[in-house]
Amino acid sequence: MRKLKKIAVMAMATVMAISMTACGGGKKADNNKIVIRYQKSIAYAPVIVMAEKNMISKYYDKDLEVDCQVEKDGNTIKEGVSSGNIDVGTVGLPPAVVGILSGSKYKIFTGVSSQPYSIVTNQKDIKTLKDLKDKKIQLGVLSTNSQGHILLGMAAKAELGDAHAFDNVLNPVDNASGFDGIKSGSIKAHIVISPYNFKELAVKGTHEIPVSEDVWVPGDTSIVGIASKNLYDNNKDLYNAVCKALEEAMKYVKDNPEETAKLVKEKLELDDSVEDIVKWMTDSRSQYSTELQGVNNFVKFMQDEGFLENEYSGNLSDLVYDGVKGN
Repeated sequence: MRKLKKIAVMAMATVMAISMTACGGGKKADNNKIVIRYQKSIAYAPVIVMAEKNMISKYYDKDLEVDCQVEKDGNTIKEGVSSGNIDVGTVGLPPAVVGILSGSKYKIFTGVSSQPYSIVTNQKDIKTLKDLKDKKIQLGVLSTNSQGHILLGMAAKAELGDAHAFDNVLNPVDNASGFDGIKSGSIKAHIVISPYNFKELAVKGTHEIPVSEDVWVPGDTSIVGIASKNLYDNNKDLYNAVCKALEEAMKYVKDNPEETAKLVKEKLELDDSVEDIVKWMTDSRSQYSTELQGVNNFVKFMQDEGFLENEYSGNLSDLVYDGVKGN
């Protein structure tokens, strides 16, 4: 009887240990499945190509199910990657950095793209950032501490001497609603990523408030890929396969813009024409690359100007996995 009781106790302890691992220790790496999430934008074209062309399997020697879908927002992606429920996600640079520095269980494993931003206004008398500040009108931005907000801070620092000159007039609005607001006139100014900046500047009566290329450097990375520590630590073969596949996808995007645009249109269910999507993707300021550019300087600016709650050491290795190229 004692022996049976001892066996029962040992069995219960084993079950509890397994349960604790499942609940508190992160999801065990699945060697036969990878979960990838991205957002609804042309910025993520290489991720769509990588999945639709089944490129990961070419570099992985096991059967593989690829679950690659659009997610509604970056925060959901960040939380999923940190928990291990999502293996790979693509998000804007600032939210990725904020998550890493706050202890989220992921790091940057690649650059994805550099996309042009514009400050668009439908007000004839607003020609410069100083005009915009003097008018004290609401300025549409995706969210505080988004890429657009930090870029606005960089421009404000350079031209007005204060990175936070517009913080008290920011109006959080998603890109599509901001576009509608610019068209209707309910929004007077909007800082926005492509392709919405192109679409807004095509609206009669709008123009762009210029920002020097010395401040917004063409080619600087705006979208990055994050990979869970779970994937990186427990299935390095699959992690490496994703890296290689994304490199191949980058080349495909550059060599096959029309085919890429067709895929992007289909997967994102865009109303825009293939011709317009090709034009936006091949704009000189729209670049797709796994190599990071300007990331360390960007994050240092965030640190120096008070956009970060957690301290950044200035060492890029705190933010990226080993082997990531660029700066």
